[in-house]
Amino acid sequence: MGWWFLGGIIALSIGLRFEVGTDWWNYIAMYFRPAGQVSFVQALGSPDPGFFLFNWFAQTLGFGYWSVNLLAGVVFTAGLVRFVRRLPEPLVAFTAAIPYMAIVVAMNYTRQALAIGFVLWALPYLYDRRLLAYLVTVTAGALFHKSAIIFVPLMALAGRPNDMRVVLGAGVASGVVFGVLLASRFDSLWRQYVESEFSHTSEGAPLRVAMNAFPAAVWLIIARKVELNRVERRVWAVLSIMSLVGMVLVFQAPAAVDRVALYFSPLQLMCAAYLIRFVRPHDRVLARIVVLAVYALVQYVWLVYASHSPDWFPYRVWPFLTDPGPAYD
Repeated sequence: MGWWFLGGIIALSIGLRFEVGTDWWNYIAMYFRPAGQVSFVQALGSPDPGFFLFNWFAQTLGFGYWSVNLLAGVVFTAGLVRFVRRLPEPLVAFTAAIPYMAIVVAMNYTRQALAIGFVLWALPYLYDRRLLAYLVTVTAGALFHKSAIIFVPLMALAGRPNDMRVVLGAGVASGVVFGVLLASRFDSLWRQYVESEFSHTSEGAPLRVAMNAFPAAVWLIIARKVELNRVERRVWAVLSIMSLVGMVLVFQAPAAVDRVALYFSPLQLMCAAYLIRFVRPHDRVLARIVVLAVYALVQYVWLVYASHSPDWFPYRVWPFLTDPGPAYD
């Protein structure tokens, strides 16, 4: 019951926000375009078909734009709760996710929030070697934002020593998902995120990537002393290395690395939860307070100094306190 309550607060805060987030108006434009200008078949063939199809149905059936955000809030929070409940300090990890993952990411990047929610839901399947469930869930996330495809090859990490079947299966699955969802658009995405002027306009990208790189370095130091199964240990070692590599590449292609780094944010939660276990039991209350104080400081610094933080103010609730209808016609 407690997790339903906590998760419900976060999901509703994400889902019923009104004019909150830098990308609010971009998503409004996406919502009002599908039913009037795009057919069902065209929505199905769009770059992120899951997202555009839901927009198409919501607009056609008159659900209202808030239904899109509510879906994102529910999916993101469900994945987050499932993920943190497997950690030794679930409440600390859940709270640590609020400043950046919930407020900055899920209240702005709606498509990525959906994809991240599916990925967080999928990871325990991978730990338990339930590979079909993992593949289906990650692919569902990639339908909402194609960048989630990077998690498909991680299936290979579930293979046993000297057994190449899982590695081969992961390669085939990665090829199929890539071919269906990304191959035809790869060149244009490369030009947009790596070669164009836009690729160098992601303000604050090095700092956001560093927020993952630091816990990644810490994780690689402490991982051998943490009780994890073999698959879980491999997964977080690979994601930690990718985060550190991202710290180097972010200066070459900040927009691309910044987008991908969103998926490595759970490293922060892993470190927050497991570091406390290295503290003597009678000192753990203080350790929890210190971890939460660090994330409270992160929240304060972002609210006061981030150039785009005013886009989150004032926080308003839709549809209960505001009737925005005519303003979007």
